[in-house]
Parts: sequence; structure tokens; C-alpha cells
Amino acid sequence: MLTCCWRKGWKFGALFGRSGTFPAECVHPVAPPDFLSLPLDRKAEPRGGAGQFAVSSAIAVAVASTMAAHEIDQTIERVSLDGFADGDLDERALQDSKYDMLEFAKKYFRQGNNMKGDSLRSKSKNRDSREPTEMIKFSKTPLTESLIEFTDPVMNRVAADLFLSVMRFMGDSPSKGSTEQELVSTFLKLIGEFTLMRDEAYCQLLKQLTTNTSSKPDSCQRGWRLLYILTSFHRCSEVLKPFLLKSLLQASRSAGAQYQGIAKACEQNLKKTFQYGGRIVSPNSMELKAVMAGRSSKRQLFLFPGGIERHVKIKTCSVALEVIEELCYEMGLHKLEAMEEYAIFLVTNRGQNVRPLNKHEYILDVATEAELVDTNYSFWFRRVVWTQPLKFDNELCVAMHYNQILPDYRKGLLNVLPHGKVSDQQFHQISKLAALQHRAKDIVFIPSIHELSEYIAPPLFKKQPPQQWVTMVTQHMQQVQTLNPHQARAQFMGLISAFPMFGSSFFYIHSSSSTTYYAPCIVAVNQHGLHFLHKNTHELMAVVPLVEVQSSRTQRPTAGTSYPYVDVTLGDLNTQRVIQLQLEQGLELCRVIAMQVENMMSVRERRLTLPPSEITML
Repeated sequence: MLTCCWRKGWKFGALFGRSGTFPAECVHPVAPPDFLSLPLDRKAEPRGGAGQFAVSSAIAVAVASTMAAHEIDQTIERVSLDGFADGDLDERALQDSKYDMLEFAKKYFRQGNNMKGDSLRSKSKNRDSREPTEMIKFSKTPLTESLIEFTDPVMNRVAADLFLSVMRFMGDSPSKGSTEQELVSTFLKLIGEFTLMRDEAYCQLLKQLTTNTSSKPDSCQRGWRLLYILTSFHRCSEVLKPFLLKSLLQASRSAGAQYQGIAKACEQNLKKTFQYGGRIVSPNSMELKAVMAGRSSKRQLFLFPGGIERHVKIKTCSVALEVIEELCYEMGLHKLEAMEEYAIFLVTNRGQNVRPLNKHEYILDVATEAELVDTNYSFWFRRVVWTQPLKFDNELCVAMHYNQILPDYRKGLLNVLPHGKVSDQQFHQISKLAALQHRAKDIVFIPSIHELSEYIAPPLFKKQPPQQWVTMVTQHMQQVQTLNPHQARAQFMGLISAFPMFGSSFFYIHSSSSTTYYAPCIVAVNQHGLHFLHKNTHELMAVVPLVEVQSSRTQRPTAGTSYPYVDVTLGDLNTQRVIQLQLEQGLELCRVIAMQVENMMSVRERRLTLPPSEITML
């Protein structure tokens, strides 16, 4: 996967025949792809990384605009843009008449003497329709060619099909038995397959919304609904952006305008699409029905550890990052570095499949795909990185952390037993932690032997007679009786946070290709690296510092095996080695490692940018 690092003040473009990133003042967006020729048949395009990149680079040089980097094939490069942060799109600048759609039409639409087909056969009747002032207005008849002029004539067929989809969805042409969902799917599919059609699609929709004289009373409303969907899925070129944005601003702020609300929503969707790349999964029937009814959000359930439920209002373009921010705010966490330590997980197949979401993934895209696999899917909210200090003043925050850590503690994963023996100090510590767990349940009576067997990990519980555990825990119960459940959970977290493996994500490794990391074993991943622990005593067998982890990727199960593999590349740029680990949660392991590495790099970056007086505070 190719990635680009975009810095403020730099833009992608062409300079002296070379493409790349240059100072913003040296490159300028040019016309949309009105003189490009791309094959209609996608199969004719080169496949594979090198071939695709060659096509992308060649076109980028030819067009010399940021559009080329985005428009040709977004699977080649993932580009992160900061919404409408560019000075070119300052709202005051957009008031200039040079950003009117009429001016765009004069520059980039087909000229009257180039019009072909039926429109030329009746010059006197249709002369006005070839003028830019008429080309930007509603049309009752289908287009036979694109509004924007392409040198590849076969693009006219695609543009005509696109316009027909628009007319059918708006009710201005018979639907031929197609459902709303099929029409939207066709519309988005055409733009997805022929990305040069993005600007064309926006121009066609704006045309049908301008001076709409349809005999269908809901034609204009349905057109706005389709534009709302389009702005959620595809961005326009840098050239069209100011013209499109001005049209939306005018519609949303004109006094008495009928569609102010949805025009503002389209503007917000477009900003999100530029920021996060756009939706990729066509809306299902339920989402489309909600959009057509004017509902732009739904309440989605997110589960905290311990089954704590939180409902979040999800909009069409909501991404995982926004959900994380909202849930963190509820826990009293407001710093960006604190929010970066949390993640959303998609859980299907009754908890058997757990997939961490990329923070820029659209929630409704994930939900739509999950619905097809498992109608009982769920979203989990978990902490993955534990470098930021614990907060004890927020009850939800403490409960969330307590409930997440507790299962690992009760399995004995946080306890290390040198040579399998428990010291007197550990006996007392385990007893106090058991008393705190009992008090966290708001119980003041002495715990039973059965309850203690739940509070204490089985390997530890067997180390002394049950009645001896009751005696030791009873002594500590007298000390913790004055605490309320929240205080008991907070004190439990305070004590357990000193354990060496606290804040780790644990994975059971079935086999390993390395004799150094003997399996079966347990891998604990935290900010210090990958810790290979003995499966029974949890003694440390080997550790790989995080700085030595170069990459990790999942591999499909080989014939005769039931679990996938993860290839972990270790070492530095000069010397590298690959170890292969077989486990059930391969994707989750890769994501956890990635988050830990991202956090490590983020901490390093902050250390380099903070003034010396603040570095010691990190």
C-alpha cells in the first residue's frame, strides 16, 4: 500500500514536467479531466502495483492537479486532507462571482459548436440549450453526451447512463421497474468504476436542481436527497470544489430557501468526504428509507466492558474516531493523546470474530457489511494502549477500566509466579484484591468459598486451602467496608496498575516458527514490546522491544490447520528476521501492535516538538 505524508503548505501537483509534492505557491489546480482519455473497459488498464502506479503517475503529470492523485484510483493512494482548510476556500473568497457555476460551465462545459447528436438537428428549436446559461439549468430530456468535455468519446455513454439514473431517481423518467436502492447503487457504481465521472455527476445533479420545472412535485426534493448521498461517497476535484461549495453555501444561507437544511448537510458531508475519503458501501434499504424520509442519523449501541451500554447518534458520515471522541468525553477524557489509546471493535459470530476498526472507517459502512454476515453483530469500545495515567474521578471511566482488566486478572495473566511459587506478600496482595472485588459488588458480608474461587485465578487459588483464603480475605474485608463500590474499583485499579504486565493485551499462541519464542505460550503486547510468557507460570521467556517490530501481517490458514498465522518482521533496516505465530486473533494482534507503534511514534514526535521545559512532564 502506498502512502503519502502531506504537510501544511505543500500540495501535490506538477512542476517543470515532474509530479510530486511542492510548496503550495508553486502549484495551482487546473481544469478537471476535460482532456483526458482513459479506456472505457477497466480490464484494459494495467493491473498490479507497478502497473497501476505507472498509470496514476503518468496522468498526474498530464493533469498537474491534486485531482489526479485522488481521482484515478483511490485504492492506489490514501490521501488525508484537512477538509476545507485551504485558504482558496475561505468563505469570503467564495462570494466572488468567479465561483458561480455559470463561470465553471463557460470554462469547462462543452461549447455550443461542439454539440453533437439530436441537439444539432433542430438548431432553431434548441439553440438556447447549447448556451452555458441553459446547460446549468434543469432539463426534461436525457443527455446524449457529458456536460464536461472529455476527449474520450465513450465517456459520453457513461455520462448519459449517469444522467438517466439521476432522472429516474428524481422521478423525471420511468424507473423501468428499478427500486430506489437499485437506482442509487447503479449511480454510485458508475461513479466508482469511472472516477472521472465524479465532477460530471456533481454538475448533472446541480443542473437538475437549478430552476427545477419538473411536473413531479417531489423531483427537487429527491434530487437533494441524491446529492446528500453523493457528497457522502465521492469527493469532487480541487477545481470544482469552490464552485460546488459556493452552490451549497448559497442554498443553505439564502433567506427563505426551501432546502437550507439539506444543503448544509451536503456541505458537511462533502467536508467529511475530503477528510476521510468517502463512504464505500452502498446504503442498504433501511438507510436509504431513512434518508428519503429526511432522517440523517440513527442511534447505535456501543458496549463497554462489563456490558455497560452507551447509545451514540450516528450520522451518514460518522467515523470511528468521532465515536471514540464522544465516548471518551463522557468518561472525562479530553486530551487527544488519551483518546488515541482507545478503539472500536466489530464483533460477530457470538464473539468468535473480533475486528478492530480503523479510526477513519465509516460506522454505517461497517454496519451495512456486518448485517450481511451476522444480524446480531455488535460494536465494542475498549482501551488498547495504557500509557496515559489512570483517572479515578469519573465513575464511568473507572468502571470501564475495571471491567476490562478484571477478566485478565481472574485468569491469572497479570500474576507472575517465579518457579511456580507464591510469596507471603503475594498471598496478602491477592487477598486484598479479592476483598476489593467483593466490595465493588456492594456486598458487606464475608465472601463464600465459591465467590473467592471467582475472585482468585484458579492456579493461585490452589496454592493454599480454601478456608485459609477465607481467613485472609476476611481480615481485608474489615479494612474496605467503608469504601463504596466506585472507591473499591478505583483502589483495585490503583493496586493492579503496579503489576508488570498491567495494560497488556494477551494472545494465546498455538505455535511459533522460532525456537527462541517457544510455543504454546502467551504473548503480552504493551508499550514496552512483545512479551513471550510461559503458558502456566507466566514467567517471562523473551521480550521484543517495540522499536524492533518492523511490521506485522496476517496470513490465511494453511491446508490442514484451523488458525491463521501472523508474520511479524523484527530487527532494523539492516538486519531483519520474520517469525510466524499461529493464533485465533491474528487481525486483532496486528492492530494492537500497530496502535502501540503509532503511540510510540506519537510520543517521540511530541518530545521533539515540545519546549525543553515541558519535555520532563511527559
